[in-house]
Amino acid sequence: MKTVNAATIGRTLGVHVRTVQIRASREKWPFTTGTTRGGAEKRFKVKALPEPVRIALARQRATAGIDMDDDFNAGLKAGKQLAKQKAREQEEDRITRERNLATFNRLTPEKQAIAYGRQDVLRARDGFLATLPKNRTKKKGTAMFCQLYNSGEIRMPERIRRIVPQVSVSTLLRWQRLLESQGPAGLAPGYCNPKKGKTSLTKKQQDFIVGMIKKQPHCSVANMEMAMEARFAKIPHNSTIRRFMGRWKRENAGLLLYCTNPDVWRNKQQFAVGDASEQVERLNQVWEFDSTPADVMLADGRHSLIGVIDVYTRRLKLLVSKTSRSTAVAALIRRALLDWGVPEIAKTDNGADYVSHHIVQVFEGLGVEQKLCPPFTPENKPHIERAFKTFAHSFMEMMPGYIGHNVAQRKDIEARKSFAQRLMKRGGDEVVEINMTAEELQSYCDRWCEAIYHRNQHRKLDGKTPADVARIWSGTEKRIKDERALDILLAEAPKGDGSRVVGKSGVAVDRVNYIAEALPDPGTMVRVKLDPADLGTIFLFDEEGAFLCVAQDPMRTGLDRSETAAKLKNRQKEIIRKGAKALKKLAREQALDDIHEEVLAFREAKIANIIDLPKRSEEYSTTALEEAGKAVAALDQERRERNEIDEIMIDSLVVDKPQPKTESKPAGKNKVVPIFSSEMEWHDWLRNQENNNGLSRANHERLTEFYQTRSGRMCLELYGDLRVKFGLREDVKEN
Repeated sequence: MKTVNAATIGRTLGVHVRTVQIRASREKWPFTTGTTRGGAEKRFKVKALPEPVRIALARQRATAGIDMDDDFNAGLKAGKQLAKQKAREQEEDRITRERNLATFNRLTPEKQAIAYGRQDVLRARDGFLATLPKNRTKKKGTAMFCQLYNSGEIRMPERIRRIVPQVSVSTLLRWQRLLESQGPAGLAPGYCNPKKGKTSLTKKQQDFIVGMIKKQPHCSVANMEMAMEARFAKIPHNSTIRRFMGRWKRENAGLLLYCTNPDVWRNKQQFAVGDASEQVERLNQVWEFDSTPADVMLADGRHSLIGVIDVYTRRLKLLVSKTSRSTAVAALIRRALLDWGVPEIAKTDNGADYVSHHIVQVFEGLGVEQKLCPPFTPENKPHIERAFKTFAHSFMEMMPGYIGHNVAQRKDIEARKSFAQRLMKRGGDEVVEINMTAEELQSYCDRWCEAIYHRNQHRKLDGKTPADVARIWSGTEKRIKDERALDILLAEAPKGDGSRVVGKSGVAVDRVNYIAEALPDPGTMVRVKLDPADLGTIFLFDEEGAFLCVAQDPMRTGLDRSETAAKLKNRQKEIIRKGAKALKKLAREQALDDIHEEVLAFREAKIANIIDLPKRSEEYSTTALEEAGKAVAALDQERRERNEIDEIMIDSLVVDKPQPKTESKPAGKNKVVPIFSSEMEWHDWLRNQENNNGLSRANHERLTEFYQTRSGRMCLELYGDLRVKFGLREDVKEN
């Protein structure tokens, strides 16, 4: 190629013809004029063109070898696509062969031997076909080979005869196709066909089936087919649906188990790695709380078990309650605090009984950090979960009234019971059903924890028992000294969050107004706690938790919460009618002053001769406990003053016996000065002086101070003013 036109140069450089013409004119490329269809054209000498242009033309000419035109470029493009497609197919074939070889290597030796035997038969067939005339077709030659092979005229090794005793034309042709498409692995028995994983179901139909399996895991193929007929206009055969359902369940067994029964999946398939107690290094560092229904039917129905475990020692406490309520949880907290000490962290779930305002306030008042576990994650508090399982699957199964851990076990127990009833009726005896009360179950739980669980060796405790770990602990335990202050701290708040506004009539709780002398001004927001032992008493704290006062309902004062108001009023009337003297006499006759000593001595005599080494302890207190202590002191002062008033009222109702008159004897030289234990006793003595010629100035002033007290005001209302009754002595008036 000596010359070239502008169009060829433009195609080679990938630019427009006009661009080539402008450049040629600017750079003065040498050219000759030639004729073409439609007129003359410039043809540029190749040797005179710029070097980049000559190199591009040489590269293009080396690739094509002929003059470039549109038809040539189209053919070149098609050839390149064909070459790419062929290379892609060869790469896919290579990957398929490698995959088939890897699959073949994973087969068992028995299946590999069968595949090798079938491949040897195909080789023998190919050798037989090579000896036949070329006019014989492959199918006819294969049929002739099968006839000779089955008759034994074609001699094969015994190992191959055992593997392939008979052959047919269709079998050999099928083996040939499998060998070409899948390699030796396709000849193995039971090997997946090349269409495994493919289905005629559409994507929407597949999603529908998977959704049905999730919604109804036990849905049958027949029901699935009916549901698909209602949803889709055209569905495949039920065998296609059955194969897809079976394959999906096999491939997603773990996911299906998680969706249908998360608890079983968590127990059987969830990884259990690490140690949940690895970071727990000291006594009472972490406590775990939880509640579970008891697997025992009691006389008054099924109850719940509330448990707490100290993670470091594995000490356990169980509480039987009708339902898991905040008050029951508080009762369990009280028992654990008094026996074990104060924890640092309390792990609970986010149930209503554990996140109630009552329990949250208890933990805040004690200075205990409450950690809430995410919903439906029992693995975050595994120690109490394991303790519940140990109790349920060991001791509880031996208890009367056991109803099984699940519905199936309960049905079996009921079936055995019915059969036993039939047998007993034949013998003429009646079946006696054993009923256990909640108190009896609580006693069994306490005894099991102390005698069995705390005395058994635990693998995670290096073979020690919980009692041993607690006994050898030499660190400091935080103990609560004031038990009554703890009771007030654990007391339940009224409905709502326990907040009330002081009104003109007092503090209203459950439509009852409570009053006190130290009541804050109306409009003040206060926090209320109920006295667990007295229906007529509440404790008031400010919004910061500081103690304010003890408020009471005069109509309910002294009532026990477990007694009704009517019964307690009748009892008070009976006590007043019989009189305080008769009650005191009865108490003296029964010698009950030292009954607590008798009880303690009796119980101490039964305790085993085991003495634990003393542990270091320190007094534990928080701001809330200190304020609760103030409430205790105020309550004691209130009750002492109330008892004094009650004694005054009782003495006023008892008729004094007439005293015999005795002649007064002249006073001797030594004057006897009476000694009084209280101001009330002095006032009674002064009131009964018959020959009182007037009051001394000291007694007069003493009466004035006495009448300013609460007891004095009561005496002033009952007996009048003694200052007016006796007046001052004459000698005092003169002075």
